[in-house]
Parts: sequence; structure tokens; C-alpha cells
Amino acid sequence: MNKPMSVVLIAVKKSDDLDFDQRIEETKALIEACDLDCQHVMTQTMDEHNSPTYVRSGKVEEIKTACLNLDIELLVTQDDLSPSQHRNLEESLGFTVIDRTQLILMIFEKRARSNEAKLQVEAATLSYLLPRMALQHRSTDRQQGGGARNRGSGEQALALRKRVTERQLHKVELALKEMETTRATQRNRRQKSDGFTVALVGYTNAGKSTLLNALVAYLEHHTQKQVSEKNRLFETLETASRRVNLEGLDVILTDTVGFVSHLPHGLIKAFRSTLEEVNQADLLIHVVDASSTERHRQQDVTLETLHEIGCEQKPMITVYNKSDLVPTKGLAISAKTGMNLDKLLLNLKKELLKLRPQTILLIPYDRIDILNEVKASYASLNLRETEDGYRVVLPYVLDLPAHIKAYTQAKENV
Repeated sequence: MNKPMSVVLIAVKKSDDLDFDQRIEETKALIEACDLDCQHVMTQTMDEHNSPTYVRSGKVEEIKTACLNLDIELLVTQDDLSPSQHRNLEESLGFTVIDRTQLILMIFEKRARSNEAKLQVEAATLSYLLPRMALQHRSTDRQQGGGARNRGSGEQALALRKRVTERQLHKVELALKEMETTRATQRNRRQKSDGFTVALVGYTNAGKSTLLNALVAYLEHHTQKQVSEKNRLFETLETASRRVNLEGLDVILTDTVGFVSHLPHGLIKAFRSTLEEVNQADLLIHVVDASSTERHRQQDVTLETLHEIGCEQKPMITVYNKSDLVPTKGLAISAKTGMNLDKLLLNLKKELLKLRPQTILLIPYDRIDILNEVKASYASLNLRETEDGYRVVLPYVLDLPAHIKAYTQAKENV
């Protein structure tokens, strides 16, 4: 097994930044998720992040010395860098530097499995690189001692490289639009059915994938088609959907990409078709890691991201996962141990029936033909005999035939 690349994390701390230590821990977790080894953290307190080299010149020299002593191969900055800051810092240090956005892009690139996810990462990466090309070119030009004679050909090479990159980005975006059209068709087909769609959302590593697997096992009594649930950030990049039967209700549960603070806008844009699954869901299950000391901030980040993609008004159940590790108020569950999954499902059914009440039929005893047709057409139903006839409770039916609809009683939640 190859030894992970050694990394130094550089961070600028504002004097009034109360969340600084937590953000450092999160970035260290991102570094680990990228299979890198964070050897050291070096910080500087500054009111702004506007230094041409991100940190001041004295700190740059200190970082350079530390990197040489620790045999460091890569530097990561806590914040995103402007193109000029990126170039200046690399030139001053003599080491490769990546910022937070690049770090997340590297993780996404490692995790991408489907063609769509790979294209989404490629689109975000190309969008990130385009505004940096000119500065990278000028830096290379200076290193090579480019003079007036070489500058014309160099500028032509830069223009060509930019055109090639822009064409590639356009090609990737077109391919993503085609996939988005296919996804929309599939989504519309699902919506025309009588089923419900429920999306699991939340901060990365909150346990969404584990919960999806636990709910499928609980309802379907098998562990087939399990989604990956490794304990690391951004384990899930593609949506994974599983169909379950919730006491007669046809439900599609969808696992989604996890959120993180300051998720790069380019990634939100590139993954818009994946995030659209959240937008189109009937209901959201917001999974919160109850064991995290940062759970309130993580909840806020999730809600802010949902607002950004236009889902803030969608019906939502908030569950506090990993509550077996710490006492928790609210709907406390444990996807790992199965604690209170029955309560979650009870709440889920109740909320779904608010959206689409079940259909209740009262079929006279002399219309056994209607009863037989209903039995043949709808597999999941609750049937009992009453004084007035057969009382049949159906799952929500989008378009009930008129001759059966004639026996509909007042709708109620059952």
C-alpha cells in the first residue's frame, strides 16, 4: 500500500472567527478523505484574506522552512484562493499549493463512479481552471525568461489552450444536459405513478447511506443492493434509489450527495441534475449526526444549501442519527443499531398521507365484481367487512377509474 502524500494545512484566522477550530478539523477531515496525510497546521491571525500570498511574507518563509524540514509534498489552504494568490503563493514557496475547492474536487474525482458523476466533476474542474490559465501562463513565461520575441507565440498558445478548454467544457455541459433530459424523463415517469419519492439529505457523513440501507432492510427484510456507507466524507456522489413498501405505500427512497460548508458553487452548478432529485422529492428526511459537536452548524449548512437549490419550503422530517452514542432530543434514531426506526417510519407514513390521503372505498356486497377488479388492480390494500359492505383502504391512487371512484368514501388518514 502506497504511503499517503504528506500535507501542510495553511489557514488565516480572523480575530472574531469563533468557528475557526471546527473549520480546521473539517478541512483536516477533507484532507484525510482525499487519502492525504496532514502532518502540520500553520495559521496566521489576520483581519482579511487579501494578502497577495494569502499569508504575509514572514509566514511564507516560516512555512517554506517547515515544509523542507517535514519533507512535505503538498500544501493545502483553508480558504479558496484567487488566481493571483494561488500563483504568488506557489512561486514564493516553491511547492504545489491547492485550495479548499481543489481539495473537494480531488475527493469528488476519486469518488465518481458513474459517467454522469465523472462529467459533473470534469465540468466543475474546467470551470475552476479557466480563469487561472492566463496567470499560470505568465508565471511559466517568466520562469522561461520569455522576451518580446517569444511573447507573441506564447500568447497564441495560451489563447489556443483556453479555446480547447472552453470547447471541452461546452462538450461536457452538452453531455450533462442530455443526461439531465433522460433523468427528467425517468423522474416524470415515476411521478405519474402512484408512488412517493423521499430524499435523504444532510451534512456529509451524517449517516444517510447507512439509514437508507437500514430502512430497506427493515421494510423489505433483506440486505440486497446495499449502497456504500463507509465512514468518510463525500462517500456518496451519485443518487441511489431503492423502492420499498411502507404499509401499502409505494415509496422510493433516494440517497443524495452530502453537503459541506462553503460547498464550491461550481460543484453545486455541475451537480444540479443530481440535486434536482432533492427538488423533485415529495418529502425530505434531514439526517443530522447527533454525535457531532458541530451538529447545529451542520444543520444550518444543510438548510442554507437547500435554500440555495430552492427546497427550503419542502416538507421535511428531521432525524438525529447516531443517538445511540449520545442522549438526544427530537426524533432520535440510530441507523446502525435500528433504534427508533419504527418511530421514523410511523412519522414518515403520517407525513406522506398528509400530502396524499389514502383512498377509502365502500363496495356493496352485491358488487363482488368491483371488489375483484380492485383486488386485481391494486396489490396493496386493507380489506374488512362492515354492515354496509366491503371497506377497502387503498394506497394513494393518482387516477382512479370512474366506475370504481363512484364507491369512494370520505378520505381520511389511516
